[in-house]
Amino acid sequence: MSEKSLELGELFKELRLARGLKLKDVARENLSVSQLSKFENGQTMLAADKLLIAIQGIHMTFSEFGYALTQYQESDLFKIGNQLVNFQAKRDVEGLRDLLKNYRPRETYEVYHQLNKLVLKSAIHSLEPSFEITNEEKEFLTSYLFAIEEWTEYELYLFGNTLFILSDEDLIFLGKAFIERDKLYKDLSEHKKRAELVLINLILVLVEHRDFYYASYFINSLEKMLNYQDMFARIVLNFLKKVMNYIENGKVDLSDIEAYIDLIERLDNPTLVLFLRTNLEQIVNNQ
Repeated sequence: MSEKSLELGELFKELRLARGLKLKDVARENLSVSQLSKFENGQTMLAADKLLIAIQGIHMTFSEFGYALTQYQESDLFKIGNQLVNFQAKRDVEGLRDLLKNYRPRETYEVYHQLNKLVLKSAIHSLEPSFEITNEEKEFLTSYLFAIEEWTEYELYLFGNTLFILSDEDLIFLGKAFIERDKLYKDLSEHKKRAELVLINLILVLVEHRDFYYASYFINSLEKMLNYQDMFARIVLNFLKKVMNYIENGKVDLSDIEAYIDLIERLDNPTLVLFLRTNLEQIVNNQ
């Protein structure tokens, strides 16, 4: 009995029971109760076609089952993600250092092991710029990302959490490569949301570095991805356009931007307002 077959079977059983279904309710002509029982007990794996039938039998889509599996058995990187965010929010460098020191990967592929550690190192570097990340590590990251033809959620998470350690040249190179290649997963809602956040962070870095040409390029690219539901991205993009106009025209009065943020504040979204004010201060003070 393999650990993975047991975990997958256990998850399927939990989902089946949660929906009030018995094994006989899920069984089909080419998928027996016996096969399902052995699968749930971790004795056997189901072939891909039978697994799809089983998932349909509990009235779930494959993407919903995949999402449940991700929560049930997270990868190393996503498992430490919440801890990483908490330490960053508290500006707890020692907590991040301990997280890096005690990182014990389950990954068998050395490349992922190195990339996951680089995310932790980047988090430390964001709070302690003297913490060194070598050029070799940056080149390793860039080479990996460019070699992946279609970025999944993993690559988006990786890029989004390391982009500030890269040169503007590498940022633009990888950002353009992603936009040109993003075809297969772009209609998946979670992929789309993460892609929007990554592009917003990329644009923020470019605006802070005063590269308005490519900031505008990625703004145009992101706007093509948005629909009427993407209010967060639209609000941030309008904010960034106002900031770019303020800097490019050499204005000294921030009243237009402040009025825009005050308008957002009336929507009762203090987290978004804090995000806008924090980035405004960081961009304007980076003269």
